Amino acid sequence: MLLSWGLKPLDFIWSALDRCLPCCERHEKLLAGLECSAMRGCRERRIKAVIFDSGGTLVYDKGFSRLLPEKISTALKVLAGLEVPPSRIEKLWECSEWRREDVELWDLARVMFLLRGLGLTPNVRLSELVYASVLEAYLEGFELERSAPSVLRELKEAGFKLGILTNVGSYDLVKLRYEREGLLDLFDVVIASQAFPWRKPSRRIFEAACYLLGVEPVEAVYVGDDAQLDIAGAKAAGLYAIQVLKHAREKSRLADAWIETIEELPSAVEELVRFSSG
Repeated sequence: MLLSWGLKPLDFIWSALDRCLPCCERHEKLLAGLECSAMRGCRERRIKAVIFDSGGTLVYDKGFSRLLPEKISTALKVLAGLEVPPSRIEKLWECSEWRREDVELWDLARVMFLLRGLGLTPNVRLSELVYASVLEAYLEGFELERSAPSVLRELKEAGFKLGILTNVGSYDLVKLRYEREGLLDLFDVVIASQAFPWRKPSRRIFEAACYLLGVEPVEAVYVGDDAQLDIAGAKAAGLYAIQVLKHAREKSRLADAWIETIEELPSAVEELVRFSSG
C-alpha cells in the first residue's frame, strides 16, 4: 500500500517523554493518558462513510465486451428471427447520435434505439426481452473480486456507512449483481448514474451520494480505479479518495492513498481515519 501523505506514529512522543520524564508512576499514567486520548481520537473519527466504484474496483471485466453483442445477437435471432452479426450490434449499441457525456443513457433506451436502427419497432415486449439479455451479459461478463465480501463486512462491522456510486446504464444490474452475491444488504445506498441527471466525474453525483448517506463530503472516502472519473471527481467534490491500481489505466496524482488490490483497503481506510482525526 502506498500513501500520498506521511502519517506520524505516536512512537516519537513516547521517545521524547522517555528522555524528558523520570521513570515513575506519574510517567506511566501520563503515557497511558496519551494512549487513551489517541484511541478516543480514532473512535471519534472524521471519516464515517466508504463509497465504492463497482467495475474495476469491486468487480472486474472478464469478457463483457464480447458477451454483450453475442447475447443481443442470440436474443434477436430467437425473438425476431433476425441474423445480426455482433460487429453491427457493437456499432448500434454506441448510440452516438443520442448519448451525452454528462448524462447516462439507460440501457433499456439503448436497446430501443438499437432495435429501431435495425428497422424494428421497439415495442415493450421485445425491448424488455432484449434488455434482459443485456443484464445477462453484465452478470456473466463481470466477476466479483475474491476479497470483496470480507473487506465489505470488515468495514461494515467497524461502523462505516457503505455505498456504491457507479457509472452504469442499469440500476437493475447493480442491484442484481450484489443481491446475487449476498452483499446487497451491506450497502446503505446504491447509486447508479442511470437513475440520476449526472454521472462521474460530476461533483454533483458525489455530493448526492454523500447527502443520501447522511454525511458531509469531508466525512467520506471514495474508492475507485479510474484516475479521472473516480479520483479527480471525488477530490473535486471534497471527498477523500483511494485509488485501486489493479485494473487502473493510469495512476492518479490526486489520490490520498493508493492500494494494489481491494484486500488492502481496510488498512488504508484506518490510516486515513488517523490522518483525518489528527
